[in-house]
Amino acid sequence: MRLRSTFAWMIGASLLGVLTLGLPSTGWTYDEITVTSGGTLTGQAVLDGPPLPARIFHLVFSPNLGFCGKISDGKGNRLLKEFQAAPDGGFQGVVVAVVGVEKGKTFDYAPKIEIENCRIAPFVTPIRNHHPLSIVNKDTITHDIQAYSLADAYTFAMFNKPMLPESTASKDIRMRKGHYIFRTQCGVHDFMQSWGMAVGNPYFAVTGADGRYTIPDLPPGDYDVIAWHPHMKVQAQRVTVSPNGHAALDFRFHSFEVDIPLHDLQTAYRLETALYLRTLAPPSVELQTP
Repeated sequence: MRLRSTFAWMIGASLLGVLTLGLPSTGWTYDEITVTSGGTLTGQAVLDGPPLPARIFHLVFSPNLGFCGKISDGKGNRLLKEFQAAPDGGFQGVVVAVVGVEKGKTFDYAPKIEIENCRIAPFVTPIRNHHPLSIVNKDTITHDIQAYSLADAYTFAMFNKPMLPESTASKDIRMRKGHYIFRTQCGVHDFMQSWGMAVGNPYFAVTGADGRYTIPDLPPGDYDVIAWHPHMKVQAQRVTVSPNGHAALDFRFHSFEVDIPLHDLQTAYRLETALYLRTLAPPSVELQTP
């Protein structure tokens, strides 16, 4: 799918602060203090519209078919489900971040991604610029984690880290100026992908399976709050947080905003005939369905 970033509207605006806090070139800083009378921000991200199909990757294009085939549709395909929504539309994997908080609670967030059964998880992981990202490979095969930063149509290769079987590594995140979106992909297995957004303060959350989020201990004040999913337009709303108060903010996304190339809409006969003479073992971990 083609990423439809809309970060141009942030340039020169106050919303830029949430994404560039902590970058030496910007002058933004974040001070840790004891928060008194902090408030809580809660809400839900909802996906409206028909369900979006998973992307199809045939396992014959990658090595380790037997191992990676532990998760498949039973026909030799891995399905990359980039849109996870509950029956009521609760949208999972949306980053909700409060903009421009200059001081507040301790910012001790340490991002981590894990590789298991040829899948990178979580699918969406906020990251910190000039801070390490932990990478854990639980598989008994080698992977090659490639990291990129993105700004609109421009992509910058950040690092390439071969991950030996059952190994761990740590890589520093160095976002190029003007880049706020982070993406990883395995150079050996292209269906292994994940995304992230740079955050500059601890007041953020990633929506769960029900699309809900909670951001506690927020200093009282007026804030802009953004919501982002890898393939959706960034949304922004204004909220007032009262001392010891509770504020609610919901975000609605629409599936028709996403452009899906025709080759990603194909759901049958994608090289299936090439496997007629080979018996595929049924998935032992997860049988994927569209």
